[in-house]
Parts: sequence; C-alpha cells; structure tokens
Amino acid sequence: MPASVLNYLQRRLLRWLDRRVPASHEHHLNLNSIFILPSGFGWSFIILSLCLFLLGTNYQNNLMLLLSYLCLSIMLLTLFYTHQNFARLALKAAPPRSFHCNLQGELQIQVIPHAARPTKTCNGVLAIKWLNTVRSMETAVHASNEDTSVDQQTYSFSLNDNEVAETKQTQTLSVPLQIPVRGRFALGRLTIACDFPLGLYKCWTHLDFNQQVTVYAKPQEGPVTIDKVASSNESDSVSQVNDLTSNEDFYALNDYEIGQPLNRVSWKHVARNGNWVSKSFTSFQSDSVVISIPSSTDIETAISALTYATISWTAAERVFGIQYKGLNIAPDHGEMHMHECLSALACLNSHSSQASPASNKTASIFSIKSESTRSMK
Repeated sequence: MPASVLNYLQRRLLRWLDRRVPASHEHHLNLNSIFILPSGFGWSFIILSLCLFLLGTNYQNNLMLLLSYLCLSIMLLTLFYTHQNFARLALKAAPPRSFHCNLQGELQIQVIPHAARPTKTCNGVLAIKWLNTVRSMETAVHASNEDTSVDQQTYSFSLNDNEVAETKQTQTLSVPLQIPVRGRFALGRLTIACDFPLGLYKCWTHLDFNQQVTVYAKPQEGPVTIDKVASSNESDSVSQVNDLTSNEDFYALNDYEIGQPLNRVSWKHVARNGNWVSKSFTSFQSDSVVISIPSSTDIETAISALTYATISWTAAERVFGIQYKGLNIAPDHGEMHMHECLSALACLNSHSSQASPASNKTASIFSIKSESTRSMK
C-alpha cells in the first residue's frame, strides 16, 4: 500500500480516536475505550472447534460434538473475562523530564485504582508501544528536516498481583521515548494491550495522556565567543559577607558590636582572654560572561555548541548568559538557569532571525522559563 494512503488512513484513525478517546492526564478504561478481537491463537482455537463440529456431524460422533461445544464455551467465557479484566485498568501519566535528542527519555505511567472498581485490579502482562510518538502541533518547533520516526518496539510490563495490590503500592511503568530532533513536542498515543488469562482474545486501547516534552539539542563542542560583563564594583575583588548562611572563607576578626548575632562571636577568644570579637568572611565575586557564536555559523552547529557550553559552564558553577540571533538570556547560574538556557536553545526556530529582537527575547526568556519550571515540577 502506498505511503500516502497509509498516512491518510492514520490521520483519519487519529481524528476518530480524538473523538472517541479524548486526551487526558488520567484514563479509567470503559466500554468506549476498549477494543477486543480474537488473537492469532484464538482464531486457531475457533477453527479447531469448527473442524471438530464438522467431524462430529459427519461421523455422528457425540464425543466430538461435545468437545466442540466445550471449546466454544471456553471461547465465550474467555471473551467476557478478558474484557472484564482489562476494564479494571486505570493509568495516570507524570510529566516527562526533558532529555537530549541523542539520548533516550521515558514516560512515567502509574497504575492507579479504577474509579468504578477500586478494589479490583487488572492482572496479566501489558504490552505497550507508541502508535505515534509525536502528536502534530502547529506550535511545535522542528529545527531539523528529519522526520520523527515512530518507535515500533513493544515493551512488556507485568502487573502486580492482588496480594501486592492490597498494600496500596502504586506501580510505575517506564515507557522509553525516542525523539531524534530538538524542540518542544506533544506526545502521541500509546497502544496498550493485554491477553490475560488464556491468550485467546486480545484487548487493547489507544490512550493520549496529553503530555508535552522538551527535547534538548545534542551537545557538541564548538568554538564560542565569551564576552565579559563588567560589574558596577569591579575594582573591589573582595567583599565582606554578612549573610548568616554564608559558607565562604574566613577573613578577619573585628571588635564585637552590640546587636550583632551571637553565632558570629568567636567564643574561643572570649573564653581565653575575655575579649569579645566577631568573625567576618570573604566572598570572591565571580565574573559574569555572555556566551555567543557568530550568526554566520550553521544554526544546528551553533545550538549544539551553545548547548555543550551551557552544560560545561553549569558544571563549573560559573555565571553566564547567552546571546544568539535575538535570543538574549541574562547571566545567572545554577541548574534551573541551565534548564532555561537548554529549553530556549531547543525551541529556537530557524526563522527567529527574521523576527524582531524584542519579541524573540520575550519568547526565549519568559515563556521558556515558565515551561521549564513546569516540567521540573
């Protein structure tokens, strides 16, 4: 079948699923979201039952007829029990963590009690695979010409039995996630199937957990430009620290003044000669820099180099900012600042240079900051 026809049928299927099984962070399976058909083994079992019925009718053998009726009865009972077991399943997705496009992420899915059957649990083995890894979004940023291929691998997870479920421990299923391009994406639907108890029938569903993930660019070392940001008191290399929680180096002893906190008093000197002195500490000011790269550099090469520099400078606990093609992030430090920079670089569109610098600055700092904060939570 041509690829265009397959894509058309898949789009029609996804639109129909959006109406029948809407996207949600939490799904409790019911009659509308469950599909069931005989498995390959089930169809073989049905053909065997029909052959026994024809042989028993042809040779007028009552034992063969009885055996065929028994097989059909097992098929009918298994149909109801397989559907009933799968209908007890309820799943809830946690926000996925960001990852680099050259690495593998994961989607955490929790098995929770069903709203209609809180005391009953689903048994068996769940087979999970991606129906479409990324849901089509008009606002998604694709900074590469590569297509996001669908992961066709099936992952199996054994559900806890009733004895473990009685302890009210929530089971977590980690579904691997692979997206080879950078940007912010809405995750697609997962196909979840189960053939418990006899494997004669297969129950499945297609669930959309309404989750988004930011895929960072691949870190790759490259030439970057480092510009030092002059501070207002650059001439003062050493300053006294009055913060009580400071863990800087010891600087000097000063005469104690009334009103100073007692935890800054040097009690050894007080016990030795009765002189009240207070300790002061030093804090060496770190130079703030701005990392940039020439605009003539290829955008993917530049973003990979800035991503590598962001990770390296964060590991060195340096204060830095980023400027590139209208993207302007103020100097800061820490892990939160690193995620803000990586998110801004990952979502930087190749057409950002055509937009105004003010609008790019707003999009890169404020919107990306809120998105990264939400994902970290």
